[in-house]
Amino acid sequence: MNKWIIAIIYASLLTTLCYLSIKTLLSLVLNATTFPILQIFVGILGLIFGVWILTSGIKKYISFATEDEKEHRKLKNLFSIISVLSCYTTIMLFFI
Repeated sequence: MNKWIIAIIYASLLTTLCYLSIKTLLSLVLNATTFPILQIFVGILGLIFGVWILTSGIKKYISFATEDEKEHRKLKNLFSIISVLSCYTTIMLFFI
């Protein structure tokens, strides 16, 4: 698969996962009558494990994509930039 297709899929999945998890956590906290509730912990763990699974998949992709160390560095930089931009996009979605 082309690295740009993988990058677009990764960015969209990461943005969607973060947005939905944070939105769910915020709505649970704002509507909760008691704290802590089980759904908050499940939401936090879902966010952590979801991002962990995505990043471990990308790490495997980078290691299998090429043998060239220079290309490894390029891919790591690409996915690092995409991760930061995805976080900014997630934050900006809350202001829309």
